[in-house]
Amino acid sequence: EVYGDTRHEVNVYVKVFTNSPFLVCMDLALSQERIIDPNYLWIGPDGRDLQGQEYVNLTETGKLMVMGFRVSMSGAYLCTLSHKVIETSTQEETELVEAYKFMVYAYREADHAYQVSVRFTTTRCRLKTNGLFVEKLNKILNGTISHLTCHITDSSYKCYSIRTPKNGLQYELFVNFLVNPFGPGWEEVCHRIPYDCEDVTNRIFLFILWEDIRIVDLK
Repeated sequence: EVYGDTRHEVNVYVKVFTNSPFLVCMDLALSQERIIDPNYLWIGPDGRDLQGQEYVNLTETGKLMVMGFRVSMSGAYLCTLSHKVIETSTQEETELVEAYKFMVYAYREADHAYQVSVRFTTTRCRLKTNGLFVEKLNKILNGTISHLTCHITDSSYKCYSIRTPKNGLQYELFVNFLVNPFGPGWEEVCHRIPYDCEDVTNRIFLFILWEDIRIVDLK
């Protein structure tokens, strides 16, 4: 649950095609108190009352859940809470009105990405060419997988001196990188396959990987 705040808007991030957390039309402090005759009014980004809309779950206690969240649903969700305060000694009633604003944004995130680790032999660890080699490797790999709408991120490397019984002392580069499915062109994939498009490129990458392995096995 995400509580409102009368002092500032509250940012909420929802993965596309999932349900939002419940947005609570009050702040945390008020939720611990007794509220007399509460009334809630939720207004969506398009300015319409959300009561009765099929894509929302609106509870009697003023909690709002937006279901099957899409990019077009992003925007300001406004809630107005009106309730009564009764003076104990005089029984005089006063109506209070409080407004809460939630800025709800859609985001896309793949269920997984591929972490790749490779090793290369070098002549020395303290060589500028080691860094240049990794930069060149990244460019080549990005060019190789660009048609899959993937790209290389989080690339890093370390160099170690390794003693082996047969070859003596040698130096190796340990290179790590992530194959991110959100490469150039992935937005177009989401237009064609809006649901779960985050993992379309992952599935293509996995298919090609298994095809390459199968060909190697056949040889």
